[in-house]
Amino acid sequence: MHNQILKKSTLSMVALFAVLSFVNIVGTADADSYNDRAITSKVEDKIQADNQLMGSRIYVETKDGEVTLKGMVNSQADINRVGQHAYFVDGVKKVDNQLKTVNSNRFKAKPGMTDCQIGANWC
Repeated sequence: MHNQILKKSTLSMVALFAVLSFVNIVGTADADSYNDRAITSKVEDKIQADNQLMGSRIYVETKDGEVTLKGMVNSQADINRVGQHAYFVDGVKKVDNQLKTVNSNRFKAKPGMTDCQIGANWC
């Protein structure tokens, strides 16, 4: 009888531990995705607030605190500037700056231009 109670208690504790572990994993995943969305939003806000970057087409993605920057800007200085904006946002662990410059001999990016008009390689 005592062994049966001990076995049931042990099984109950194992089941409880499994449930709590699952909840912790799910909760952590939700928190990480929330943090990634918050980081992306903060980086985008900094970029949009920078008048020097007006007309640039910049896409920001964040995964596990690592920010990837893609798109087109007018100069190498702009590439560096965007990278700095991203790097100094709280929670950013790494910045993968994949921005490209528009061929400055042809034209400058202007607000409202599509990616294809700017010369994006995915068009």
